[in-house]
Amino acid sequence: MNDEARDLAYSIPWRTSSIRVGSHKSFLSGSGGLFRDIVPLSTFPDPRRIAIRASLSDPFERLLVRRAEQPSSIDVAVLVDVSQSMAFEGRCDKIALAADIAQALAIGTERAGDTFALYPFDNVLRQDLLLRKTLSRAAHADAIERLRQFAPDHPGVDGLAEAGAAIAGSKKLVFLISDFLWPQEAARAAAEALALHDIVPIEIRDSLELDGLPEWGLLNLRDLETGRHRLVAMRPTLKARWRAQRGKQRQGIFQALQAASRETFTANDHIDWMRFTSFLLHGAA
Repeated sequence: MNDEARDLAYSIPWRTSSIRVGSHKSFLSGSGGLFRDIVPLSTFPDPRRIAIRASLSDPFERLLVRRAEQPSSIDVAVLVDVSQSMAFEGRCDKIALAADIAQALAIGTERAGDTFALYPFDNVLRQDLLLRKTLSRAAHADAIERLRQFAPDHPGVDGLAEAGAAIAGSKKLVFLISDFLWPQEAARAAAEALALHDIVPIEIRDSLELDGLPEWGLLNLRDLETGRHRLVAMRPTLKARWRAQRGKQRQGIFQALQAASRETFTANDHIDWMRFTSFLLHGAA
């Protein structure tokens, strides 16, 4: 993993209420962190923080204190699609890219003091790959290595609902990694299952799946989800029709997701880590 991946950082546009000290804005007040406001001593009874100048100038003659914001931690959950469509290897290895992203995010959580959890899914939530939230660096590394070595062997993404149930509770930062070769019903179900969280969809695209196909020729194609083979006489009009259908399918998927999520980040064949970091910090790639 290169240095740009190790330097990956993220931010949240909301405040957390976690009592565990971290690096994110919170609703909590404490003795450290950034200055928040000045309030009466009766509201925040900490005489060590008395604001003398503000107290002397207060028209109500109240004793005022400075209140600081206590930075808090969050829970980060990475949901990875490991259905059979993710087994496609053309100009990239989708599972390897997903593992790279998960590894970079795990390093980021370790640096920020956040917990990290990994929930791979296909038609079920994969218990053999699952890692529940933890601060353990060794556990992170072990789970990501198991993901990297995994060969997808089941179609479908119904396990996403199980993953959503597993992370129910307080608001979390959720990264949803997939190629999103899903029916639109699955995207709507995902939006419903994860609606209470801050969702960051990450699309992994292999250009050889469609754009890299030749304009002319006989192609022996196999559907990884169903296992069916088909001999196709490729021609420019057919390729254009497939591209239009794929574009329409992607638009429907992301419209369903974006009702409850951030904008989707797309990695085409590889990950531009600087662009990904900019996206996570500023909301634009």
